[in-house]
Amino acid sequence: MKRFSILLLIFPLFIQAQTKTAVKPVAKPVPGFIITGKIKSIPEKSAVILSGFNGTDTLAKAIVKNGTFILKGNVKNTDARIITFPAQQKRIVLFMGNNTVAINGSSEDFSDVTITGSPSNFDYDEFLYDIKPLNDYVSMYRNQLQYTASKEAADSVMIMLNTAYNIYQSSIDRFLSRKSNSPVAALILAYSYDTDPNKDLFLLQKRFENLTGDALLSQFAENIHTVIEKDKIGAIGSKALDFIQKDTAGNNVSFAQFKGKYVLIDFWASWCHPCRLENPNVVAAYNKFKDKNFTILGVSLDRERRNWVYAINVDSLSWTQVSDLQFWDNAVASMYGIRAIPQNILIDPEGKIIAKNLKGEELEQKLAEVLN
Repeated sequence: MKRFSILLLIFPLFIQAQTKTAVKPVAKPVPGFIITGKIKSIPEKSAVILSGFNGTDTLAKAIVKNGTFILKGNVKNTDARIITFPAQQKRIVLFMGNNTVAINGSSEDFSDVTITGSPSNFDYDEFLYDIKPLNDYVSMYRNQLQYTASKEAADSVMIMLNTAYNIYQSSIDRFLSRKSNSPVAALILAYSYDTDPNKDLFLLQKRFENLTGDALLSQFAENIHTVIEKDKIGAIGSKALDFIQKDTAGNNVSFAQFKGKYVLIDFWASWCHPCRLENPNVVAAYNKFKDKNFTILGVSLDRERRNWVYAINVDSLSWTQVSDLQFWDNAVASMYGIRAIPQNILIDPEGKIIAKNLKGEELEQKLAEVLN
């Protein structure tokens, strides 16, 4: 079950982002931008404002005259900007640098607006109309998976989810292979990472290392760099973090007391339907390997103790369970950056994270690999 972290959504179309690199290329001085607009529905003498993506730094202003406006100025790099029309409470997202841009349209809802003259904005259109819709299908199947009534139905939806996910990821790689220097490439990386509950940091970092030129100068690249550094906590190969929470009897349980064993930290909740569907697989794995220096530590994102304990008993979860009953604000989940459940982390006897998010047969296979 997914909890969205709103890292990308700051304008109506949906995007903000987090992103960037250690060493920035130096932007070369270039001629300024000229944006000529003719949108019939804009009131005469109304204001038009071009600002940075955060909406606070004004880059240019104009007044509509004879149905036309002209914005002029100079920017240091190619990136996402916003054109605001206060009189109509409308705005347009525009990827641009120091380009000569033409904006035309006639409808009041701006549905027929066309933008020409900025190559990076064509890249943005490709994202909006070709790549993002593929992720919409992925999200649809993920939502369906939460409400499947049986394992057979869940397996069927999972097949469709995996197919849609693979097509979506392939579309991202194709775009990156063609447009590694586009700031939209950095946007796509930020968007794909933020909307994916699996949060594959290794994949994000691998793709990020292939960005070049203007892509590395964008605000999205700067934010990605921040996210990579932050999300290294809990990444495969890193040290597991110690914590203490109370079990169902109210006793403190420290993760440190499991040192010397293979431990699966299992993040779940009684209210999480996909978690409850996955629990039989976790129980089977526990029963098969519990005598081979392996155990499970359940961390519940519940908020009602009664529901938590009831689910433990009904699902036969016989390993140690802890929770602070703070829902999504569970301290351990926050520490590890858990933004979706079910999730799990497999830790070796030395306290190093060796695998994450193992489900079904994959969990048994990994345990067999390290324990046999």
